[in-house]
Amino acid sequence: MSIVIVGAGMAGLLAARMLAARRPVVLERQDALPHNHSAVLRFRSPIVSEVTGIPFKKVSVVKAVVRWRNPVADSLAYSKKNLGVYRSDRSILRGDEVVERYIAPPDFIAKLAEGVDVRFGVAHDFPSHDSFVDGNYTISTIPMPSLMEVLRYPLPHPKFTWMPGVNARARVHGCDAYVSLAVPDPVLRFSRVSITGDELIVEFPGASHNYMTAHPGDSILEVLEALKLLGLPSSALVDPDAIEFVEQRYAKVAPIEEEERRKFIFWASTMQGRSFSLGRYATWRPGLLLDDLVHDVRVIEKLMTSKTMGYEAQRLELLAGGRG
Repeated sequence: MSIVIVGAGMAGLLAARMLAARRPVVLERQDALPHNHSAVLRFRSPIVSEVTGIPFKKVSVVKAVVRWRNPVADSLAYSKKNLGVYRSDRSILRGDEVVERYIAPPDFIAKLAEGVDVRFGVAHDFPSHDSFVDGNYTISTIPMPSLMEVLRYPLPHPKFTWMPGVNARARVHGCDAYVSLAVPDPVLRFSRVSITGDELIVEFPGASHNYMTAHPGDSILEVLEALKLLGLPSSALVDPDAIEFVEQRYAKVAPIEEEERRKFIFWASTMQGRSFSLGRYATWRPGLLLDDLVHDVRVIEKLMTSKTMGYEAQRLELLAGGRG
């Protein structure tokens, strides 16, 4: 059995670590580890730590909302800011809460890559053979819209809705806090302000990196305004001029019809035998966390090692995309 994992992001590296006994090869188009996750990285459980052997820190996170008008208006405004459409299923409806979370170390991606056979500057061509027959398996972490194009999916593509964005990252003096503040007010460009330890992250959905860096004065003022919402003075920033602006193509994504999502995953894996999809954007599940991928990798491994790929229960479990 040979396994190729497409993409050296967190999903791909986690799969490689979990399948290490099968010696997978990870192909990454870029020349280095992408480090493309710049949003808040917190885990609901210690399961990722347990399967990788990387120590996590258990913390209590305070989550709150800067109320704008009322819960309904806030939910719609928050959705519009993050997705460009009005939806009523936003997480801010849960209100203020304190939750238990697990924090990975700052060098988490580098630690995930330790011992993994990553080949940089290499793209996968998704050969048109039945992998279930010849024993060559592919696990793809590339976004579903891109994989549909690569595999030339013959059915009509669903309407994918997502919002790009920019995350501003900075350091805060004398801070060891774990908080998230949702900001539905449409007058303010940022939608969420978070602190993890001493790291401040301000999320700007719909913003472009070029604009943020071309208008550094305005961008810094917006970060300071976000800091003010946390009750912290501008002097709390370690160095305003050192604020890092990181672009995210898929800052937020909206769900698609579940039947369409499952149909493509079934076609790409079971019918075509060309690729198992893994990850939030690969399976197009907006609420998916890295914790959920542990279960998904185990499902994929079970399917790869099963002598009878036709078991309906196994197919349904794959199509359901785990517990996410």
